[in-house]
Amino acid sequence: MTKSSRPFKLLAFTLLKTAPHTIETTSTAPLDVIGEINGLKPYSIERRYMTVRYQRGNLTIRKRNTRSDVWQFRWMEDGRQKSVLVGTVDKLPTRADAERAVDHLRLRINSGNPQQQFHSVTVGSLIDRYLEEEIPRRVREDTASTYRGILKNWIRPRWGDQFLEDVKAVRVETWLESIDRAPVTKAHIRNLMHSLFNSALRWELLDKNPITLVRQSQKPLKDRQLMTVENFRKLLTELKDPYYTMVLVDGCLGLRVSELLALRWGDVDWENLTLFIQRSTVGDRIYPTKTKASHRLMPIDPSVAEALLRFRRKAEYTGENDFIFAGDQGKPRWCGIMLTDHIKPAAVRAGIGKVGWHDFHHLFSSMLHQGRTSAATQRELLRHANISTTLGIYTHAVSEEKRKAVSKVAGELLEKK
Repeated sequence: MTKSSRPFKLLAFTLLKTAPHTIETTSTAPLDVIGEINGLKPYSIERRYMTVRYQRGNLTIRKRNTRSDVWQFRWMEDGRQKSVLVGTVDKLPTRADAERAVDHLRLRINSGNPQQQFHSVTVGSLIDRYLEEEIPRRVREDTASTYRGILKNWIRPRWGDQFLEDVKAVRVETWLESIDRAPVTKAHIRNLMHSLFNSALRWELLDKNPITLVRQSQKPLKDRQLMTVENFRKLLTELKDPYYTMVLVDGCLGLRVSELLALRWGDVDWENLTLFIQRSTVGDRIYPTKTKASHRLMPIDPSVAEALLRFRRKAEYTGENDFIFAGDQGKPRWCGIMLTDHIKPAAVRAGIGKVGWHDFHHLFSSMLHQGRTSAATQRELLRHANISTTLGIYTHAVSEEKRKAVSKVAGELLEKK
């Protein structure tokens, strides 16, 4: 056997071990060289050329007269040449930079290629493909922004140049332990890595997800200081509209702040005293509610309806399609700015410490529980898919019980006689 035929024999032996009935190769070596292994006779040997050849594509610099030159990547797809502009030479000054930028494209165009298994993939390439294909289709913009930050600031710097098969559970767990951040932050990093590697499984780049075995607690270092009824009342005395009515409605209904700010006047049924929760907002974008369970009618106590009517009389935007808590231009307000500039300072003046939007949701939840509201009614009013696996079998509670539960919360928070 000649030296030149030895690599082909090794390739054939590897393929025969994994798939003895068929060998696929792009080699131009003679068939008797590929198949000549003593004691092993494949049933068929198929020579494949363009159909299985791993495409690395063609990366070149495209000259431009008035603007910076750009890197252009070309490849073949369904018998036609396709191309995409990768980035300017100012942004990607070296070929190595441009090669890294197109790694995720190579993953996609070779996704159905049997030879993909012979090409190691880095975590950085996986991140690029995840950003391009998964996040835009499956993640809301506010969540996507958080994901991009975690990928950019944590996962890519540590793992970007590592091959997927080199990422092990113990190494990741040790790394998370070394990060000087709260447990909940480290849990977010761990969970995003798990989602990232699940995508690698779907794209058949891995056989198992190593992050599944990574342990990371979400338990806070300090016990959370929960909002109390007394502190809620103190906070209200320090607030002026629109923030007073916002906090009042949020505490009495336990809404997510994204749902609170997306409420329109047309969502209120004054005759039947109900509020239709059907959308949410983050920044200047409108979305459906976070979950299907969140999209439903909520009963409102008469005192809450009265507070909304009083606010409407002095509000600038009062049309049925106007947002109840609209900003200066009629658009939804930004929750973070309101919290920083108005609600937190009011909490300091009231002497109740730190306050966040989610505290009102927790307060509503705890009061339902303390009032011995049935599990099914709690689930309906909190608009969670399940309280637990066991409670998930409960049917919808009757509206009258929900109305009584909501009125009981409102009565205690607002000191109704």
